[in-house]
Amino acid sequence: MFLDTTLRRNPHLIEAAQALHADGLIEPDTYVIDVDTVSANARALAATATAHGLVPWAVIKQIGRNPLVTRAITQHLPLGTAIDVREARALLAGGAHLGNVGHLVQIPRKALPEILAAGADHVTVYDVSNLRAVDAAARSLGIVQPIIARIAGHASDSYPGQEGGFAPCDMARLLETTESLAHTRLVGVTGFPCVVFDPALGRPRVTATLDAVLRAAEVIRGAGVEPVISLPSHSSCSTVPLVAAAGGTHIEPGHALTGSTPEHAVRDDLLERPAMVYVSEVGQESPRPQVIGGGFYARGGARNALLGSADSARRIALLPDPPENIDYYRRLDPSSADVSPRLGETAVMAFRTQIFVTRSHVAVVSGIAAGSPHVDGVFTALGEVVAA
Repeated sequence: MFLDTTLRRNPHLIEAAQALHADGLIEPDTYVIDVDTVSANARALAATATAHGLVPWAVIKQIGRNPLVTRAITQHLPLGTAIDVREARALLAGGAHLGNVGHLVQIPRKALPEILAAGADHVTVYDVSNLRAVDAAARSLGIVQPIIARIAGHASDSYPGQEGGFAPCDMARLLETTESLAHTRLVGVTGFPCVVFDPALGRPRVTATLDAVLRAAEVIRGAGVEPVISLPSHSSCSTVPLVAAAGGTHIEPGHALTGSTPEHAVRDDLLERPAMVYVSEVGQESPRPQVIGGGFYARGGARNALLGSADSARRIALLPDPPENIDYYRRLDPSSADVSPRLGETAVMAFRTQIFVTRSHVAVVSGIAAGSPHVDGVFTALGEVVAA
């Protein structure tokens, strides 16, 4: 999905990945992250958001909750949004402050005191039961916790397993409920996804879910509170003006940090540059050539790989895998290459991922643009140190 873009915009990353694998410094099933480019992308996002009056909350799940990369990001984007309690802990360990927690996965009740005590600026709730749980935890700490209401996604936009939230018509009653509670106050709204990339249009567009979030925000505004309005998904420099024009106050950049939103696959003029590739090797020649897996993501759009070293790399197509496939290997299409894959050859790919759901390693590499790549550390997909 991003192989051609990376070849054009950050070829030294691919060359570094090839060399690191050939030298035995990284194993197959490793994502290589160009930490200097991630830092530059974060700097561009911070500047663009500030210019349009938006506050960015960084997301790190897709990079494997990596502490070194998180520290690089927080130099420019000090606030993070955590999809779940484990990501909240990873953000804190990486030096970020919690701007928002609980949007995609509600914080477990027993973990609420820990997360609230860490100073979360906002906690997103999907229903009144979770609201009351947050209020109880805040009461035990003697604080008043700002709350963001998750607005249910429109049927045309919602993803399976990401249902839930309030309807705009629920907001007046929700305001009454929070007013009856002493340790929470409703300050904003959010939803997902509010912005998506439309392949037919060739650009991002707003969704019906965004419209619902804005209607809910008007109810809060009518009660005398200027609301926080977080409009996530596809948050990037290119969508900042769109979000600002819609009335948003916050964005949640994730894939933009590695230059891997769907828009980055089709445009070379975006401010963020590609900063991540996946490295494997040919692990089997027959009956069909395959590369060692572990890091493939069903929605990743992986289509091609570069086989071999930098001076002799050749392209080969990846075959699609059926849903019942277990990610042991990824099959190659030998008819798409002039030379058959050879056992042990390096394979470099670039596609959309969510590293935290893989079993991959993550190699954080600096100095790529300067021509002196250095492995700063190797980590698991959940940010645990493998080698420093």
